[in-house]
Amino acid sequence: MITTWAILMSEGSINLDVSRGAERESIAESQIMEQLNTILRNVKEIYRELALMFKDLDNGNVDAVSKRYSRIRALKDDVENYGINLMEYVIKVSPTLTFKDVYVSIIQDLVRAAEHGEASAYRNLLLSSKEFERLPDKLYALLDAMLTRLINMVELDTDMLFKINLGNKAFRELYIKLIKSENAIDDLYREGGLAVLRNYSKDVGALILIKELFDKLEDAADILKRVGTYIRYISLHR
Repeated sequence: MITTWAILMSEGSINLDVSRGAERESIAESQIMEQLNTILRNVKEIYRELALMFKDLDNGNVDAVSKRYSRIRALKDDVENYGINLMEYVIKVSPTLTFKDVYVSIIQDLVRAAEHGEASAYRNLLLSSKEFERLPDKLYALLDAMLTRLINMVELDTDMLFKINLGNKAFRELYIKLIKSENAIDDLYREGGLAVLRNYSKDVGALILIKELFDKLEDAADILKRVGTYIRYISLHR
């Protein structure tokens, strides 16, 4: 016969196990959040360097373009290494994580964002290594505006991650800002495509490189919006 005391002891053991499980998940998530912040800082630095790299290209400073590309490549490599290590950690502690698959998706997308930044920088490097006339003011302004918005999106993702436990209303405002930034980049991308065709219809090489620059930046905006969507998903379940 099962006594009342036995039942209470059994329930107490279950509550203790649940409590310990929740504690382990909290510790693991704190470690993951810290590493994601580190990756986001590196992604932001990639796009800040890329913005300066465009200015160097615009000024015809080939040496500066090359040096900035080396920095961006190193930052991208760091992001990939951080991503590998964090992925291994997430898999290792996965039995304690409710949102394991979501964290994996965030890591993969942040690595992609870094790779898109490096790919953009490489095309910038190629432009600087050929006989290339200065970017028209219109095109430079569009690319600069896209990068400003991209940096803002990284900052918003970082802010969302930091404030993941906020109430839904406050967090939702951050997410709306992220969506607006991505929409603005889409508008700049469409305008840039037309400007590239107008200015480089007779220079196929330059046209392809600059068009690919716009493509990579627009793709990066989609990726950063997706990262924010994943973070919001976690927040809604808190």
